[in-house]
Amino acid sequence: MSTTALATRNEMTPSLWEMVERMAPIMHQSRLFGVSSPAAAAAIMVKGHELGLPLAASFDLIHVIDNKPSLSPRGALAILHASSEISSIAIDRLTDAKGEYAGHECTIKRRNGFEYAAKFTLVDATRAGLNKDGSGWAKYPENMCLWRAVGFAADVAAPDIIGGMKMADQFGADLSAGGDVIAGEWVDSDATAEFDESGQAAIEAQSLINDYGAEAVLAANGGTIPVTLEEVDAVRYQLIADTAGEGES
Repeated sequence: MSTTALATRNEMTPSLWEMVERMAPIMHQSRLFGVSSPAAAAAIMVKGHELGLPLAASFDLIHVIDNKPSLSPRGALAILHASSEISSIAIDRLTDAKGEYAGHECTIKRRNGFEYAAKFTLVDATRAGLNKDGSGWAKYPENMCLWRAVGFAADVAAPDIIGGMKMADQFGADLSAGGDVIAGEWVDSDATAEFDESGQAAIEAQSLINDYGAEAVLAANGGTIPVTLEEVDAVRYQLIADTAGEGES
């Protein structure tokens, strides 16, 4: 049986793209997210928005590996759990005939009836040469098998929901036990922009949009997204006042 329903995508509007352009340099320069350039930061935010993630949250779950956007396994699992297209996700710990740990299996079932199970074992890890000294596979092999099984199951059962992206560990990224990507060394880009308040304003404007909605923010600022910290503060006070007024009526 093949999947027939495609997950819906959030559209990129001109106002949102304007915000991404303003946020990208500050997200890069902040050195908090491990992105190598403003362009990489923009790509992460656009892909995250497409998958239904808030712009800032995208950096926790999406990583650019070898110039390709990829998901952390934990991020993929979070997106799958949030999708209305998925009816169930089962993760099972596998043991051998002696009762010792052998691997993990992940089964994903969609609401249209399609179901797919994938497993990854210690034997698979050895065959693939993943058990290197000091690696996550050597430190916490059960977790690594679990996350690899989740990624393989998502590749087949929900490629539309995860945006066709592979898991970051499939591109060679190191993972924590919790399925997060362990960032590598920081690499500065020639495109690094000097800090200005517009980047911080864009971040705070996105926070307002998350809390009140884009239409309310636009209405409170004369039909445009606030681009300075002063404008953001004014919009915030206006939205708080409007909300208080609605509660009194």
